[in-house]
Formats: sequence, C-alpha cells, structure tokens
Amino acid sequence: MYRDAEASDAVALGAFAQATFTDTFGHLYPPEDLTTFVTSKYAADVIAVELADPETRYCLAHRGERIVGYCKMGVIDMAVDATDALELHRLYVDSDTKGLGVAQALMDDALAWARGKGAKVMYLSVWENNARAQAFYKRYGFEHVGEHKFMVGRVADRDFIWKLKL
Repeated sequence: MYRDAEASDAVALGAFAQATFTDTFGHLYPPEDLTTFVTSKYAADVIAVELADPETRYCLAHRGERIVGYCKMGVIDMAVDATDALELHRLYVDSDTKGLGVAQALMDDALAWARGKGAKVMYLSVWENNARAQAFYKRYGFEHVGEHKFMVGRVADRDFIWKLKL
C-alpha cells in the first residue's frame, strides 16, 4: 500500500529513516558522527516539522502496518539551477523489500507529483559508490550533472548530482 505520510506517522517514519540510513551507510562513519546525523535529520520531531511543511511531501510504502519504504520530495536543497525544479531528497526501501518494485512505485509517484506541481526538472543526489541506486536512476533517464559534498558529521561524502528533464 502507498500513501502520503501524515503527522501521526512522524515517530514510525523517523525510526524507519534512521534504521534504513544506518543499515545502508552506517559502516562508513564514526559512531558519534552517525548518531549526530541521524538524530538531526531523522528524529520524530524533525520529521514532524517536515510533514507540516506544505512544500515537502513524503510518500510511504506499507506492508500491513509496517513501513517498508519511503521517499521525500520538495524544494531544491542543493546548489543547482532550480528554475521550475524540485528535488527527490530521499528514496529508501527496507533491505528485505528491495527488488520487489517498491522503489519503482515510489519513484513513479515522485515523478508524477513533480509533474503535477509543474516542475520541468527533478534533481537528486546519490553517493558516488552507490552503484545500485545509480543504475536505478539511469533507468529513469537521470543524468549526472555535477557533484557536491554530503556531510555526515565531520565526514564529507562525494555525492553526484543527477537531473531528469520532466
């Protein structure tokens, strides 16, 4: 089941976001940097503020009562030409759900939402060594157009900026 997140989802979504980021990337960072990052970005109170923002949208994928994936989209939060553009900020799927079409459904929803908002371009950033995600984005026609530093505590990751003309 797919649906827009609501205020009442903040705690569960925050926990899921922390878990999926940690499962995917936690091995890359010193524990104190990882903890600081996930609590500053994915704590329930942070998620609640984002859910109340009309410029931000979360779409959830559920299996029963359990969140198994989500995407966050909204205004551009990186240094790019943002004319008529929106950003896919996050797209995460639970490890036991990967390969089942959940990421595709979330991406299709995000692109339809962006088009519905009148966006001409969708941007995203992806870690330079995340080959699986890059292959997924390439299938949609996203193209590598730049890079930026993605900070997790004191660690600066090299992220690629990708762009899709809608």
